Amino acid sequence: MDTLGSTVRGIFLVLGATTIWGTNGPVVRFVNGFGVGPFLITLFRITVSTCIIISLAPKPRSALIIPRKEEMGSALFWLSSLGLISSNLGLSIAFLRISVGMTLILYYTAPIWAMIGAWAIARERPSLVQILALILSLSGVYFAVWDPGEGLKFDIIGVLCALAGGAGYALYLLNGRYGLGKKSQYKAYLQSFLWASVICWVGGLYGGKAADLFKAPPKAYLGLMYMALCTSAIAFGMISRSLKYLSSSIASVLSMSEIPLSMMWAFLLLGERPEKSAIIGGVFICIAVIMLSLEPLFYCRSNI
Repeated sequence: MDTLGSTVRGIFLVLGATTIWGTNGPVVRFVNGFGVGPFLITLFRITVSTCIIISLAPKPRSALIIPRKEEMGSALFWLSSLGLISSNLGLSIAFLRISVGMTLILYYTAPIWAMIGAWAIARERPSLVQILALILSLSGVYFAVWDPGEGLKFDIIGVLCALAGGAGYALYLLNGRYGLGKKSQYKAYLQSFLWASVICWVGGLYGGKAADLFKAPPKAYLGLMYMALCTSAIAFGMISRSLKYLSSSIASVLSMSEIPLSMMWAFLLLGERPEKSAIIGGVFICIAVIMLSLEPLFYCRSNI
């Protein structure tokens, strides 16, 4: 009974997190309505998230905040931070150019990009399940955005930004597995956000955009703080907590509930109905990600 209770608790934590994540699209459009663009949204979210991560870091903090020279010499160290920026910025741009549902469907190709990255980094031979997942995922993207008679159905920049967001998140995941995360998950987490924040501020100050953040009206800050605290700190904290009760594979599969929940919020708050092609393509991509998440089960008998 205790095991059942723990499992149910873990499921509710994941579903709670994905319910919060599903509001991202409508909130991005709300904030953008006050003249706050995707770059400033990304700058604010990453900066506030970095401050929260540093404040919660275990002592001694200096060991986590100050990277070693050999750590900074790794390509994944920097690609992880750039990927974090790409993930946030790509999503924000896509939310403004294509439907919320379509954005999340394309973004959830992230595990596929992570798988391809793992092939390159670890020199692993692709398994049959991985190859099938890749084919299904690419087929899902094709059915979602392309019409054989008319061509591309959606804004190409929006589509590419959503895919870039997924690829960016994949780089962040790869650093956690093959880069700094092999030694310390928390340090990899902190360093990715810290340097992403630094890069955003350098770009914002150089381009003269950073000052615009302080000109935003109070209502815009409500949306920005909601994204920084709720959809970033709280939601990711709930996912981390759920791993105490669930395996990472099950949590990963349950996380895909963000797709239908985002469509629900888009319908309730924006009156946006999901496209038929988005649903069809989404089914293919979801099956591909589920196959990857549960891949160990396909080989469990041979490992006994």
